[in-house]
Amino acid sequence: MRSRTAAALTASAVLISTAACGSGGGSGDDTTVKIGAILSMSGIYSTLGAPQKKALQMGVEDLSKQGFTVAGKKRTMAISYADDKSDAATTGVTQLRELVQAKKLPVIAYGLGSDTYVPQLKRKPVAMLNLIDSVYPSILRLSPHFWRVRGDSPTYVPGCFYYAKRQLGIKSVSVITAKGEGYGEGLTQLVNKFAPAEGIKVAASTQFPVGSTDYSNAIRTAVAAKPDAVYLSSVTAVILPVLKQLRQSGYTGPVIHSAGINPNQAKDILGAQFNSIMKDNYDCAGTLPTTSDNPAAKSFAAAYQARYNEYPQDLTMWAHDFPFIVAAAMAKAGTTTDSAKIEKALAEIPIPSGTVSGWIAGDGKLFTERMARTASEVTTWCSNKQTLASAMTFDVNNGTVVQPNLKKDVCS
Repeated sequence: MRSRTAAALTASAVLISTAACGSGGGSGDDTTVKIGAILSMSGIYSTLGAPQKKALQMGVEDLSKQGFTVAGKKRTMAISYADDKSDAATTGVTQLRELVQAKKLPVIAYGLGSDTYVPQLKRKPVAMLNLIDSVYPSILRLSPHFWRVRGDSPTYVPGCFYYAKRQLGIKSVSVITAKGEGYGEGLTQLVNKFAPAEGIKVAASTQFPVGSTDYSNAIRTAVAAKPDAVYLSSVTAVILPVLKQLRQSGYTGPVIHSAGINPNQAKDILGAQFNSIMKDNYDCAGTLPTTSDNPAAKSFAAAYQARYNEYPQDLTMWAHDFPFIVAAAMAKAGTTTDSAKIEKALAEIPIPSGTVSGWIAGDGKLFTERMARTASEVTTWCSNKQTLASAMTFDVNNGTVVQPNLKKDVCS
């Protein structure tokens, strides 16, 4: 893994002030930094938004312990939370207007729906930091005001097939895609590129309409091609029901995906048979805080699990670090309200101290072309422990897997 650099923020003790969902946030004094977050805290993507909010709250609390100063003045931080109800096109846009135009917040964290926010950003520019969306093609092409605190899909999909070929002996794969779901459709494009690059044949590629509950036609087509493995293209809440029906159809071979499934989600969505259904599953995405080699990430994971009694997804690390990133940019810019200056400073800051994600620095900076990223990882399901374990960590350079670290005795 590439060397990482860190820059210390100016330390000073601060008090924490957090805002309730949809509230203005803050104590009303001019030392309280007010920023916003639009998350999917209800609806189909609530498996993403709810843990993001929990991690953001932890990040604000941890930032208060470290402290930060802007323009010589000690600051507190408050986040105004808004629920897009998994409907960015209507509810999300309304919430963005409220946070930016009415509340005049200079920085917004968000999860999904980048394309729906573009018209609003043209009218009223504001820095928007994405906490999760790694869709391909990249959201960064849509607006110069989008920033991403994680690597995009091309930084981890190649690792799926590098691992599948060398460790699983996979020579062919069938792909099942959620039609109409952007992340899944982008993954399938990448599978069609990177699987053949590893000498793995795409034996069949089939779809089902997003929102469907009967996947039998897609499953029959995929299995009929007699692949060595099946790749499921979509997010957790969409692919887990497909996985369940795939196993019920009699398919027992390897299943690969890039959904970031965790044990809590597997149990909640798959039901009592989750452990047998998850057998021979391989997930390729960002490193998880629980399996990371980074001590700060492991410490965060333990704190998150102790506090919320749930397994932390990869997105929780990035959400935790969002307040630190904003604080560093504000300190660099010398302002807490001028969005343009804060956004300019984002491109210049090094990795802030207090972050836990284990960023890979580019030329000493956190962001390279508006993207910050961590290492990627292949995890596998360990039936003996009913949980995940790291099988391989890696980086990707121009589509090629570099610095692969294959783990031994993964589930022992």
